[in-house]
Amino acid sequence: MDRRTLLTLLAVGAAQALTSCSGEPATPRPSAAGGPRPIAAPVPAPGRTTGNPASALHVGPTTQPAIPPIPPIPPAQPGSPSVVFGAPAPTRRIAITIDDGYSPETVAGYVEFARRSAIPITFAPNGAYRAIWDRHADTLRPLIEAGQVQIANHTWTHLNLLGRPDDAIRADIDRNEEWIEQTFGIASRPWFRPPYGAHNAHVDALVGELGFTRILLWNGSFGDSTLISPEQLMELARRYLQPGTIMIGHANHQTILGLFDQIQQLIADRKLEPVTLDTMFQTSRAVG
Repeated sequence: MDRRTLLTLLAVGAAQALTSCSGEPATPRPSAAGGPRPIAAPVPAPGRTTGNPASALHVGPTTQPAIPPIPPIPPAQPGSPSVVFGAPAPTRRIAITIDDGYSPETVAGYVEFARRSAIPITFAPNGAYRAIWDRHADTLRPLIEAGQVQIANHTWTHLNLLGRPDDAIRADIDRNEEWIEQTFGIASRPWFRPPYGAHNAHVDALVGELGFTRILLWNGSFGDSTLISPEQLMELARRYLQPGTIMIGHANHQTILGLFDQIQQLIADRKLEPVTLDTMFQTSRAVG
């Protein structure tokens, strides 16, 4: 549940469909797996765990009320998936979603930005980069408990799913889910973002059988799946940070690191309300 309503009402124009992880349109079409991505050496998938016990947050000399514990990880709830591009209804809410994570500096920057700004963010990391993400688990878990940070499944390898054998797709998603649950203490279901936005009816049905009934696309982008300049990134931020946007970014290049304050100020100036996907769509980690 979102506990940080940051801002007040103001309508701004509607956002448009954008470029994907591979630089292709958000309405995906079959494509190659995109440019080279460093893939970590295989690591045996860890076992699943249940949630954390309740804990209290200490701020200075005072103690805040205990945050409810992360719910026990529920079993998968197979179903017919729906494809999500933007907010379900007119709203001033936005969802900032950050994928991948092969830049240690950029992952660290995003985690620190989430911690200090209290802005809700949904991360969609690949377990192939677990050596980078694992070092931030202790910081992220309290934010996940508080409902400020959410984790979505983006596969372990970030390989294009189109044309891959069904067993390979299932293994890729399951391995990432096991890592997410073991590392962050929470299920990522029902949220699944296909690498490069590439999906079709067959892929959707398969991931739905695994309990991923929300196929996460986007209608706004920082454009940083490849290296761009700060000026280019801020131009896209100004264009697409609008009411109802699901914004995609990538923790792969360091351009964003000098721009967090400008992004936060833009959100404030436009009276936008960042939320997690759970808050925007009334989904729940307790249900999965």
